[in-house]
Amino acid sequence: MSTESLYSSERFLLDNPIDLISLDKWQKTVNLLAHVFNAPASFLVQYTPKGFQVTIASKQVSNPYPSGVVIPPDTNIFCRRIVETRAALYVPDAKIEACWETNPEVQKDGFSSYLGVPVFWPDGSCFGTFCVMDYAKTDYQDSYIELIHELKEILEADLALLDIYGELKQLAHLDELCHINNRRGFKGLARQRIKLAQRNESRLAMLYIDVDDFKGINDGHGHSVGDEVLKLLAGIIKQSVRESDVVGRIGGDEFVVLLMCQSDEDVIATETRIMQGLDNAMLDSHLPEVTVTIGHKIVDQDVRLDTLLAQADEDMLRRKRDKQVCG
Repeated sequence: MSTESLYSSERFLLDNPIDLISLDKWQKTVNLLAHVFNAPASFLVQYTPKGFQVTIASKQVSNPYPSGVVIPPDTNIFCRRIVETRAALYVPDAKIEACWETNPEVQKDGFSSYLGVPVFWPDGSCFGTFCVMDYAKTDYQDSYIELIHELKEILEADLALLDIYGELKQLAHLDELCHINNRRGFKGLARQRIKLAQRNESRLAMLYIDVDDFKGINDGHGHSVGDEVLKLLAGIIKQSVRESDVVGRIGGDEFVVLLMCQSDEDVIATETRIMQGLDNAMLDSHLPEVTVTIGHKIVDQDVRLDTLLAQADEDMLRRKRDKQVCG
């Protein structure tokens, strides 16, 4: 997966959520801006050729623009000026400046003051603006202007994580047969993903997937057939998880997934998708019948990755033993 697939300056983030970005944290940052400035409204606004969309709006009754509102791109609003100039903008009293006479934020909503700074995607293109607005004219001192720049760097740091994550995925060593991460590549990406989960307070699980009696497949049908089985399974695993989940082949017939999840039910549902996907593929395949055993471990974010892999492997082996006893 390339960095480009993680984000696009052509699409609104609210319409294409990215698991690596915590909108809850962004909401707290926007709320903090309004609180510190004692202002009735603050925003994080994204720009695309479709227009200006309010990604995050401060949670106040006095704020007339909720998240999700889109303003046409040719509208004479303050954010448009910032996107065009790629520079900060402070307007203490817009009602006395003729250039804002057609600005609906001033003429319709009654805003007088605007302070905003540009926010940039990792590739340097303009994401949009981070801004605070007031119905009264203002006289912000330099310390306030410095503060809004500091707060917007928090937002840009989150956007930069997309670039880091995408670069790691590009640089990670791929398994030549299955075209997914090999052991080394998986570990590098998994460690980064766990750090992101700690930052965003999200939940992860490790899946450990093993082909049942793979040696028998190789012995009975040849290694070329065994290779086809592995490629088929790798494709099914990738189709069964999210783009942001980390998939790897760490042994001959052993696959792992570091999976974002909200509950144990999410993990079980993913395991079911993989096994059902394999069953469905068998119906249309010339390959011998193949089954897998899947173990999992919910991630303790303080645990070492090698320990986590060992725990998921142990759960897989336990389930494999249980299948053999029942069989």
